[in-house]
Amino acid sequence: MIARVLRATTRSEDAAVALAALWGRDIGPCERSAPGYEGGILLREGSDVLVVSCWADLLDAEAALDPLLAQLAASPVVGMLTRPLSCRVRLL
Repeated sequence: MIARVLRATTRSEDAAVALAALWGRDIGPCERSAPGYEGGILLREGSDVLVVSCWADLLDAEAALDPLLAQLAASPVVGMLTRPLSCRVRLL
């Protein structure tokens, strides 16, 4: 199993709450329908947001990343961030 961790630092705690809501409403459903998706969780503390998703294999995790990043780039998310979004992929 593969874990993909996206980390975002937003401009404020309110922006983090808005990002979490946007993820749940617009982005999460697309990701959950991707091949190989096994589950995930969004964690928020203050202005930091972590989105951890688990994938059947590395190919599925990587294949789902480009559409996700394109969707994020076209959303209000970019304007909420104080740093670029970071992504790491780890074998579990």
